[in-house]
Amino acid sequence: MKSDHPLIKSVFKKCTNCEHIWDTRNSFLADPGIKIIGYQADFRELTEGLFLFNHTCGTTVSIKAQFFIDLNDRPIFQDRLTDGEECLGYCHIRNNLLPCHSKCECAYVREVLQVVKSWPKAKV
Repeated sequence: MKSDHPLIKSVFKKCTNCEHIWDTRNSFLADPGIKIIGYQADFRELTEGLFLFNHTCGTTVSIKAQFFIDLNDRPIFQDRLTDGEECLGYCHIRNNLLPCHSKCECAYVREVLQVVKSWPKAKV
């Protein structure tokens, strides 16, 4: 939610349980109270898939993959190999955060997961 109005603060994400606000993606990822726990794929539109995070207040926070895609620095393959011989099935298992080394269209999202997973946390 972004606004050009000077009195309205920009918000990247707000926790639905404790109402904690993260102003930016960086502040969200650097928060030591946030841990990535999964990825729910949307095979019709990969950027609509959800990255799933646990917050220390006990809430699971979901954010569309599209908000993290710019972190990808790997090639994006054109062919979808889902459920084929080369497919390891990682995208079908929500809590599997391993990278996928197949030349599948879905593999770049798995690479983004690695970046998010290893994001440096702020000192408390």
